[in-house]
Amino acid sequence: MKRLLLIAIGLFILGCQSARPGSQPMVVMPPTAGERLWSFHERGDALGAGGELQIFIDPQTHPHAKASFARYTLGVGGALPVHRHDKTEEFAYIISGLGEAVGLDEDGTEIETPISGGYVWYVPPGAWHALRNTGTTPLTLIFAAVPNEEKGLLSFFRRISVKPGEDPIAIAPEDLERLAAEHDLILRDAGDGERP
Repeated sequence: MKRLLLIAIGLFILGCQSARPGSQPMVVMPPTAGERLWSFHERGDALGAGGELQIFIDPQTHPHAKASFARYTLGVGGALPVHRHDKTEEFAYIISGLGEAVGLDEDGTEIETPISGGYVWYVPPGAWHALRNTGTTPLTLIFAAVPNEEKGLLSFFRRISVKPGEDPIAIAPEDLERLAAEHDLILRDAGDGERP
């Protein structure tokens, strides 16, 4: 599994290089590379239902890449809220754990699809979606966000997260909503389908 993951990362990185021959060098990273961040965790020494993000490629690390690439682990009982991206596509490969990929039908009713290791999840721009860990172990996936923008999905997580071992950041709901919107992440309001 690790070998397959390394091959996938290598192929992805090669595909993200500039189209001009020789303009950017190839990049190969070991599984331990990248910045690790915790968000919405229980406390500095416990991830709890929060998430751990390992950023391999984003505008800060590789500004010429056409996509961002990261690994995400969602703690037991954790969930990402229903949201959408107006410009960003997401591609995810579930490595391990059990969960639900959540989408919305035309009436705004949630459609929950069980996912586990080996599943692929694609979210086009504008599609409402969420992720829930329904298992008894962390849910781990690797994902790409396209395009690789300075104010994109991974930069949002950089703003709201801390290094493992640090206490969580307290963010007021209105500040979280504002920060999310600034990074092409529109949160859905459960009452009327969309926040104002």
